[in-house]
Amino acid sequence: MKIITSAILVLLLAFSLAACNQTAKQVDSGKRESSEKDSKSTLTLEQVFEKSLDASKDVKSLSAVMDLKQHMESSQQSAPIQTVSHIEMEMVQEPLSLHQKMKMEMGDASGEAGSNALQNYETESYLTKDGFFMFDPTQQKWMKMPKEFSDQIMQMSDYQTNPGEELKKLKQYADDFSFEQDDKHFILKLKASGDKFDQLLKDSMNQMMPEQLKENEGMLKNIKFNGANYEILINKETFLTDALNMTTDIEMKVDDTQSIQMKQEMKGTYSDYNKNLNITVPQDILDNAQEVNF
Repeated sequence: MKIITSAILVLLLAFSLAACNQTAKQVDSGKRESSEKDSKSTLTLEQVFEKSLDASKDVKSLSAVMDLKQHMESSQQSAPIQTVSHIEMEMVQEPLSLHQKMKMEMGDASGEAGSNALQNYETESYLTKDGFFMFDPTQQKWMKMPKEFSDQIMQMSDYQTNPGEELKKLKQYADDFSFEQDDKHFILKLKASGDKFDQLLKDSMNQMMPEQLKENEGMLKNIKFNGANYEILINKETFLTDALNMTTDIEMKVDDTQSIQMKQEMKGTYSDYNKNLNITVPQDILDNAQEVNF
């Protein structure tokens, strides 16, 4: 399921977006500080797309806050599992490094009397040239993950922070987007379903982690992308993404007797673009982290 979730996030960061000649419909933000005449832009979706691509090339660092709700049902489980996560992250592009804190609740989502209570977790991680370090809340210890695991995370993170090539492929979906604006943002929305979006997800997964999927050749054939709703808010002044909201519905066939359906809702905000961030692993973690071997 980690592979599926990572692929969804790749698509999220990539949908910033496709080209066509319509201008944005004006909508009321509810907090107008300027007249519609002054705030309305005549830029087309194609122009916003190109300006957003250009702006993203200059991003060296950013901060993000994400809230995720995940509802998972298995044909072999009596009750669905619900996971609620809050993630705060700082990322630097070169050399690639990140610092992330996450709070997570997980448990039985059936609501029936006597069902398992939600379990609470808090974890923290660093990814730098020194390696990938993660705090294990069950053991209350910092762990240093093996190099191959660190390389895999770096590959995923690097792909997620370089959406340019992925954006070019999305031009073919231009007609599927709606294009609006308020005082501060261009608002791009997509309701994605059908075979072509199913293939887009699989292509992105394959590009993001070719080696891992090569070892599990049948995995992509067993994943079905039922649909998704995306909403992307692009800042009118900077042409960078301020917020990204989405819902997704995915099914995966595990074997002949078991299938899993996962519905996920995510709300993300992005800020502090190109802030002078210096992400380093604290010395006590470097000195005391327990090395893990798989």
